[in-house]
Amino acid sequence: MNSEVPDKQAVDNPVQNNQSPKPTPSPAATSAPEVQVDTEHIEENPLNTKLFKAGQTGKFIAIIIATVASVFLMFNYVAGITVVDGISMRPTLKTGDVLVVWKLPKTIAAITGSQYLPKRSHVVIVTEPNDPKVQLVKRVIAIPDERVDVKNQKLIVYNQDNPQGFYPDDKPYGKNLKPIPSEFQVNVDAGQVFVMGDNRESGGSIDSRSSVGAIPSKHINGEVWLRIYPFSRFRTL
Repeated sequence: MNSEVPDKQAVDNPVQNNQSPKPTPSPAATSAPEVQVDTEHIEENPLNTKLFKAGQTGKFIAIIIATVASVFLMFNYVAGITVVDGISMRPTLKTGDVLVVWKLPKTIAAITGSQYLPKRSHVVIVTEPNDPKVQLVKRVIAIPDERVDVKNQKLIVYNQDNPQGFYPDDKPYGKNLKPIPSEFQVNVDAGQVFVMGDNRESGGSIDSRSSVGAIPSKHINGEVWLRIYPFSRFRTL
């Protein structure tokens, strides 16, 4: 009886006869491992850090200088603050009143080479011609080429347009002013203003009626714009 003996190789490895061997992956097909960067341990460039800090410091210093310069220019050439001390402007102003002084018109006049003269009835801050350390707050009564008289306790101003004279105190501020006790007469020269305090009582104000005289334009520092304190009396002047 003829029987075939199975191929030992086929019995022991039946799969190998029916399937082709699996290909071995090549090194190129293997994916590269993912690279991770630890950002927490990246070191800063010391030079860049120093330059950044130096730049920030320079910018901060420049801001401080610009701020100080702006404040200086503002208070010296645009507007300033002054505090009333004395009775010469009563009842309009009292000791302790804080005023804003508008200086810009004087600054513009200085830049353009023109003469600065405030308008009549405006309250101004002037330097005492006989003592540059003293500043006075007064009201403009007369301007150049005018004559000032006091008759029958009333203030009268004469000029080319008003040869018969007019009463400068016939304004809202003059309603509460007291009569002027003494008579006088004075002419106002070119480049000057005649100023008085609103306190018209004898000895109540040192102004153009006394040794101060008419105020030259160069001694006028600015016009009072606002009273900002006390708050209950806040108003323009």
